[in-house]
Amino acid sequence: MNQDRQKRKIYISVIGASAADTTPEILQLAEEVGKQVAQAGCILVNGGLGGTMRYAAKGAYQAGGTTIGILQGTNRDDANEYIQYAIPTDLGHIRNSIVINAADAVIVLPGSWGTLSELAFAKIWEKPIVALKNWDQIIRKDEPPLRLKTIPIADNPEQAVKMAVEMAKQNIKAI
Repeated sequence: MNQDRQKRKIYISVIGASAADTTPEILQLAEEVGKQVAQAGCILVNGGLGGTMRYAAKGAYQAGGTTIGILQGTNRDDANEYIQYAIPTDLGHIRNSIVINAADAVIVLPGSWGTLSELAFAKIWEKPIVALKNWDQIIRKDEPPLRLKTIPIADNPEQAVKMAVEMAKQNIKAI
């Protein structure tokens, strides 16, 4: 059975700001992360809506990857156009726990309180986490910065995905 786990695709959750809480620079990073996830042969999982979720899914989708959106509401049509598999939950922000639980590794981009909740779930469940630069801006500019020194930081999307894949492989082997 462990051999089957090693052969299965790695699921990477990409978390970050919604459309209201982000910048063009972060959206561009999210798109590149999604592209790198697809090129690494991994499956991208996120909240399926706008902002970094949309752009990460766009990057993965356009690179030929698979995208899964775990939605807050009950309507699959709420998913952005790059989500191939939309899973409605009717759980609101509680769906963040599913976004993380589905992951073999997590890549975190700057975001707001929803991103912070996902990050907390990732730490609780000991999921491998990689932060992209600007990690200390996880909370909006009107809030104080939040820093967790135990999370490795990548300098670019390609490095973030490579780190996440390697950490996920190690974590899968340990199961």
